Amino acid sequence: MSDFEGQIVTVLGGAGYIGCVLTRHLLDAGVRVRVFDNFTFGSEGIERLKHPSLEILEGDICDIRRTSAAIAGSDAIVLLAAVVGKRVADDPRPFIREVNLLASSVVIDAAIEHGASRLIFASSDAVYGMQSGVMYETGTPDPVSLYSRLKLRMEEQVIRSKKRTFHPTALRIANCYGYSPRMRFDLVANALIRDAVLKKEITITAKEQVRALVHVDDVARAIVSCLRAHVSLVSGQIFNVGSNEQTYQLNHLVNLVKTLVPEVSVNILGGSPDVVDYHLSSSKIQKLLDFRPQGTVERAMIELKELLSTGRFSDPFDPRLSNT
Repeated sequence: MSDFEGQIVTVLGGAGYIGCVLTRHLLDAGVRVRVFDNFTFGSEGIERLKHPSLEILEGDICDIRRTSAAIAGSDAIVLLAAVVGKRVADDPRPFIREVNLLASSVVIDAAIEHGASRLIFASSDAVYGMQSGVMYETGTPDPVSLYSRLKLRMEEQVIRSKKRTFHPTALRIANCYGYSPRMRFDLVANALIRDAVLKKEITITAKEQVRALVHVDDVARAIVSCLRAHVSLVSGQIFNVGSNEQTYQLNHLVNLVKTLVPEVSVNILGGSPDVVDYHLSSSKIQKLLDFRPQGTVERAMIELKELLSTGRFSDPFDPRLSNT
């Protein structure tokens, strides 16, 4: 048995889009997993997952007592819980900060206090803002949204918390796509194939928009890689998590959809596109951890097309399948 096997890993937000995929990878790796989630979007991602090494706790990270109890006894913490998407714009600002910064900051303190040795924080490539060129971890972030500003502030706290016995890591995750047991159809690639299959029509604002993409399964694998790695490689480190080959203009994704659903019509709305034009470099995680993404947008869209066509989702337009 490796040192990794048998550890207790608490996944805050473990029933979510990334979390439920990560939970399965951790269980397959022989880890004891404690899922802590408020189930805002339901429990479908893990409710059918029966495993003797899985513990499921309901709670919100804003509840300090419940969060502390969930963290107690853990070897490692994965912090995925956050307010994302349109909710960031719609919800009152104090609530956003309460979840994405204040409560998340308490997680760091609780992890240290309870003797956890590792913490993985799920940040976002949105911290790079509206820049151009190749984005490396050594570059200067320039967040423009409240969501990305809070992510950057949390990153700073996470990295500063490094101690001799506590090894935090921040992951700047690209835009996710692909199937998850807790599905999200508000993500650009997933939304395009859903609308093409079911509505035979897709609508985009500006085909020149650029997005760095990564399969949700690869994000889960990257987190496991960080947890498995020697602390000297990951302690106090920031890693971009994406694919050097998967930065696409929106029109490329549209053309891919049209090859899979030839009868689809495309509506291009007027409006100013964002000026994001960077390529996310994931060379650091590849070199240090020998991690390489395996998923591709085309294979993910083919899989989703099949699932949508065969009725896998009772209502793919259900708001619960969207974080917005």
